[in-house]
Amino acid sequence: MDPQRHLPSNLLLLLFLAFELSCTTGEGSMNCPKILGALGHSVLLPFTSGENKTMNKSKHILVTVAESPGSSVKKKIVSFHQMEGDSPGYLENRYQFHLEDLSLEILESKKEDEGWYTMTQEENVSVQLFCLQLKLYEQVSTPEIKVVSHTQENGNCSLTLDCLVETGDQVTVGWREVAGAHPLSPAIGSNRLHLTLGPQHADNTYICTVSNPISNRSQAFHAGHKCMKSGELTPQWGLYAGLVLGGIIGVVMIIQAVILLLRRKGKIDHNQPTMEGKNRTIYAQVQKSGSVHKKPDPLPAQDPCTTIYVAAAEPVLEPAPELTSITVYASVMPPES
Repeated sequence: MDPQRHLPSNLLLLLFLAFELSCTTGEGSMNCPKILGALGHSVLLPFTSGENKTMNKSKHILVTVAESPGSSVKKKIVSFHQMEGDSPGYLENRYQFHLEDLSLEILESKKEDEGWYTMTQEENVSVQLFCLQLKLYEQVSTPEIKVVSHTQENGNCSLTLDCLVETGDQVTVGWREVAGAHPLSPAIGSNRLHLTLGPQHADNTYICTVSNPISNRSQAFHAGHKCMKSGELTPQWGLYAGLVLGGIIGVVMIIQAVILLLRRKGKIDHNQPTMEGKNRTIYAQVQKSGSVHKKPDPLPAQDPCTTIYVAAAEPVLEPAPELTSITVYASVMPPES
């Protein structure tokens, strides 16, 4: 075996080992650009700059990832031999390699995808190496502003506000006034803001902004919802109270009027029959005097009973009825002979 035939391969191996040794000497010795990505979304890692995007004569491309720059354990992501075709010989799940611009795409990124990515590109007797550091962050959600405490005294309004966010990592919170030229200064490391507002600032609007390296969201708070200007509180509430009281009085008066009308209508209906006929005729039969044990002989031509016609006036309920005369008509049979 001729050792000269293996000289290029040995030289490439020495160069690669020298690069690996220089990369593992410490984090400060690696000048790897940092790529920031959104956790759970696709992330693109462009290894090369614009002038070195393609190498038509490249033989082999290898992409690996390590948890730290000094780690000796690397995970193989892509192994690509151009002579064997355009399809990678090896490709890890959830990864896509774009040969046209030598970039690596991570689909549905996870927290364990963070690390230092290295791409080795061989071309004839030369070796090029590129590295990138990937850092993933969870996007922040829209914050919610809650009023912790609220007092109003002597025309001044005191508020304590909390700016809360549900999702996101490494979140920073900032407050500012819409009309103000400078940001507000809450307590260091706190999302709580204390405000003491006079009457001239009762309508101010304050903005809470939450952010991390890949996203930011804002929410507005109008102080006028909790604070009223001096002199405005009493007249407004007095107006509202007057309207409510007037409405109650009006309803009561309407109900009383309806009840009075119903009562009057009932009296008219009750007294109506009295107006139609004041006198009534009462018919009564009275048996003539005689012995109860002796039955008189009946007379075919005469009636043994007496008919009494009485005319009486029906009493009036209101006003008090006056005494009226009653006329009684009676016919009496003559005694038997």
